[in-house]
Amino acid sequence: MTTVGEIQRQARRRPQSSGSWTSTMCVLCVVTWFAAVTMVITQAVSPNLLVVFYGMATILAAGIVWLFMALFGVIKYQAFAVSSILPVIVGLTFVVGEQRFPERAAWRVSKGALIDAAPQCVEHTQPQWIGVYYVESMHRSRDGACLFQIGDGIGSNGFAYFAPGTVVPERNQSEGATYYIPFDLPSDGSWRRYDYNYF
Repeated sequence: MTTVGEIQRQARRRPQSSGSWTSTMCVLCVVTWFAAVTMVITQAVSPNLLVVFYGMATILAAGIVWLFMALFGVIKYQAFAVSSILPVIVGLTFVVGEQRFPERAAWRVSKGALIDAAPQCVEHTQPQWIGVYYVESMHRSRDGACLFQIGDGIGSNGFAYFAPGTVVPERNQSEGATYYIPFDLPSDGSWRRYDYNYF
């Protein structure tokens, strides 16, 4: 015989979510995680605008589908925990990117290899790996800097190394074809970021 307490416990019991709903949410989370990790790591070692575009488009598309699936899951299954996983992934990606953890790690791992290559500055136009950086080209500028082109020019074209005793040109974007940006990673003062004045 069913007691009043058992009836109340059954009424309070959360509905079981369907396998198809759970599987869809898992796929959305995996796709979002993969796009976020790919975008963050690529921007650290070889910035690429296409990777950013496709990564953001993937996360946006997954987010739109997630919104409808999450509303359905919360209303029908009260599945608050599963529905909150994707926003947590996006939030963590934003924090990691904002704090620049991958970029700092890439510099720390690759600094020694860059320092070894910079003094000789053997010119090459074929891409190669130096540390974890995918260096598109390397050559010495008229200013005496060794230029490492990294990525497709998002934010800057790459790193510039000035040997001790070399004067670093202090000019801004409007004053030269190549201009140098203060370095924002731990270094001994010999490094700058550089970019080209395209206008």
